[in-house]
Amino acid sequence: AAGAAAEAASEGDSGDEASSPNPSMELCVIWELSGEEADQDVFRFSEKAIETFNSSSEGKGLIWSFFFFSLFYMWPYQTMVQTQNFLVTEFPEKGAEAGATMMMVTTWPMFLTHTVLSLTGISRRLPYACKIVLPCCVVAVLAAVLIAILHMPSRSPDLLLNSLYVAGFVESLAESFVEPAVYEMAGLLPSTLTSQKVQAGNGACGLIVSSVQILTRLVTSGLGPIGKDQLEMLTTIFVTLMGVTSLQIMVLYFWKVRRSNYYWTYVRGSGHSPEGRAEEIAEDASDLQDDFGGGCIENLRNTAKALRYVLPSFLAVFVCFLATLSVWPVIPGLSCAVPPSSSSSSKPDRSSALQSWWFDLVLFTFNFSDFLGKCMQSSLQWGARTLSPRTQLLLALLRAVVLVPVILACSAPQQFDPRLARWVNLFAVFVLGLTNGWLSTVCFMRAPKALPPDTPNAVAEQASSVMVIGLFLGIS
Repeated sequence: AAGAAAEAASEGDSGDEASSPNPSMELCVIWELSGEEADQDVFRFSEKAIETFNSSSEGKGLIWSFFFFSLFYMWPYQTMVQTQNFLVTEFPEKGAEAGATMMMVTTWPMFLTHTVLSLTGISRRLPYACKIVLPCCVVAVLAAVLIAILHMPSRSPDLLLNSLYVAGFVESLAESFVEPAVYEMAGLLPSTLTSQKVQAGNGACGLIVSSVQILTRLVTSGLGPIGKDQLEMLTTIFVTLMGVTSLQIMVLYFWKVRRSNYYWTYVRGSGHSPEGRAEEIAEDASDLQDDFGGGCIENLRNTAKALRYVLPSFLAVFVCFLATLSVWPVIPGLSCAVPPSSSSSSKPDRSSALQSWWFDLVLFTFNFSDFLGKCMQSSLQWGARTLSPRTQLLLALLRAVVLVPVILACSAPQQFDPRLARWVNLFAVFVLGLTNGWLSTVCFMRAPKALPPDTPNAVAEQASSVMVIGLFLGIS
């Protein structure tokens, strides 16, 4: 059945509309095809094209551009997530509810919007300039409004709380356009290092936020808890940078990416490198837009073709982030780092300095190891070349089966002495972050590249887009 569907698909590409395969038929055999085709050692670009890109100064500049792309577009998300600490102190009676609501409004809109845009083909018909510029302008305006509300002399508590909720929701919608666009552009270029740098930028953003929070607490309060005024100041700084980084994304796109020959050749072009200047290629770019358009049915066909190769990788990314965020950061962060001061109590000693710092240490440990895993370039390139999608899925499942029970055993309730459990817990969080960063990066590096050489851009784009759906679903 899988072979017949593959043959029918290849005939449908060269035949008339009536001979095109039914999308539902393709979806029925995707898993069988993914087993046969995704594990094949096929890559969209030749070794010569990859080496030329990696060794050129223009290629190196693009690779690092994607690092800063990711660092900048992640900043609004990290800004809204870190406001949970401020919400707990500003609204103590709504602390748990406010934090949970903020997580909901910053994740689910992102997943739902991108899924609809991707599967209906609307995203394919929007130019990259539109998907990057308009959302960034909205976030910049949003940052200005939030700063004004934070500096109001007699602001209403309900106004502040609802404004932060709306900001989280709007930021989530904006990221549902920008983040997939960056992953898609990175996936269309020859080198796997562009996708690796997108992941590294994600990790760097989380590490910077955790480091700034810890340093602010040390400078303002020493080993004691951080105060409400310091958290409000920190939130104001993060919101200001949210607006600045949104503007920087637009500058980076127009100043660095769109001026590159590689962008017009591989992202806006056919995927094969013709000779000529960027201006000459740009003149013919309008003739290539049919590769990106198409209706909803055509887009579903392209999605089905992409899934033949990336379905196990999609599931691996989903399982990876689902396992990570099922336990981290709350369960290990609120665990008992210091035994109860009273033998009759089952609660940890909250007056202990280590206990008061434990949540911050758990956050920093994961973010540091996650960033480290996303920066192990040599092993990541080996993994992207060697590990098949089904192997990636098996590793993601094995990681969940091993690490989640270990963290639970050390956290809630602890199955052995808290003095030992706290360090086992911290080490398990380190391994959780390291494997999360490394394995997810391998998946994103391989998925849009491990396609046949004649794969059109519309299919390669959908390969990256599907991977982002798995990422957003796991986070949500």
